[in-house]
Amino acid sequence: MVKKILILGGGIGGTIVANKLARKLLNEIIKGNVEIKVLDKKDYHVYQPSQLLVALGLEDYDQLMRSERVLLEPRIKFLSGNKGNVIKIDLPNHRVITEDGNIHEYDYLIISTGSHLAWDEIKGYREKALSVWDLNDVLKIRESLEKFKGGTIVINVSRLPIKCPVAPVELTLMVNDFLKQRGIREKSRIVYTYPAPSVFGIKQANDMFLEMFKERGIEVISPFIVDYIEGDSIVSQDGERIKFDLLLGVPPHKGVEVLKEIGDRRNWVSVDKYTLNVKGYDNVYAIGDTTDLPISKAGSVADFQSGPVSENIVHDILGMGSKVFYDGSVFCFCVGGIGTSSYIRYNYNFVLPVPKPTTTIWWMKLMYNRMYWSLTARAVI
Repeated sequence: MVKKILILGGGIGGTIVANKLARKLLNEIIKGNVEIKVLDKKDYHVYQPSQLLVALGLEDYDQLMRSERVLLEPRIKFLSGNKGNVIKIDLPNHRVITEDGNIHEYDYLIISTGSHLAWDEIKGYREKALSVWDLNDVLKIRESLEKFKGGTIVINVSRLPIKCPVAPVELTLMVNDFLKQRGIREKSRIVYTYPAPSVFGIKQANDMFLEMFKERGIEVISPFIVDYIEGDSIVSQDGERIKFDLLLGVPPHKGVEVLKEIGDRRNWVSVDKYTLNVKGYDNVYAIGDTTDLPISKAGSVADFQSGPVSENIVHDILGMGSKVFYDGSVFCFCVGGIGTSSYIRYNYNFVLPVPKPTTTIWWMKLMYNRMYWSLTARAVI
């Protein structure tokens, strides 16, 4: 009997876990005992952490995307378009239905459908804000910054949680340096607004960022929960108004609509924090941004989680019995401006000290961005 592994989503998490499984189960796949299939509406793969660097003119746009089929191991089946667009997840009956009407049965299911932008939840936001989180806005941001003559730039985080939660801080610090390089920083006001107190959720990093903002004359308004955009003003739920000449925003995030029957009100899927099993189903997992875990929605999280999930499926198929657990590991580079970077490393039990940004860590970040395609996505490391 062929064991069928079905993976929903070909982003960072889905691609890495698929390739890890294919490598570990290669002999079983060759013998016809195991089938691995990935479903995704898109046929291309975006490395989203690079969108920020492209928006600031520090990487080329062609670094952002690759063919998903090329990234996946050849023996993995990949369906895209209406064949990969999931419209129904039937957990009790171990099957998934795609837009083309096909039914895909599984023995193991991994949900890695990511987080998505809910622009329409805030009136006027889509019309007035540009977002590094939106692939279609990346080059528009670069153009807007190059044309900017001075005035007020507002960086707004509308709601939490968001994917790559350190990126709004990175964007703010890099915009500051970009304006300095153009000689118009003194003509400009930079305002950072955040829906919770302070600027970032992890205290060690937050303290460092606050000091950096203060040194650079960046204003912080928090908590600031945006209610709507009216004309050239962003308005909070408390009625506070901030006028802007350029609004760089982070729209609300939520899980994909197909998860609304198995997720919470934001479509996040509830999982066991150690096994990553969808609660109530030992053969179903969710990883990356898809889950409701109180940790960062970041590519590194999906990468860390892909290890235990792939190991446990392999152990189950091969009858090895032992369990591997996810410890909550997160690793994020955090840019301190153009040319310097730090990093944040933590798990469920501890947070490592956050080092001061250096040029060495900056170059490590740039090198990793390039290596992602050949090493990380292909599960070589």
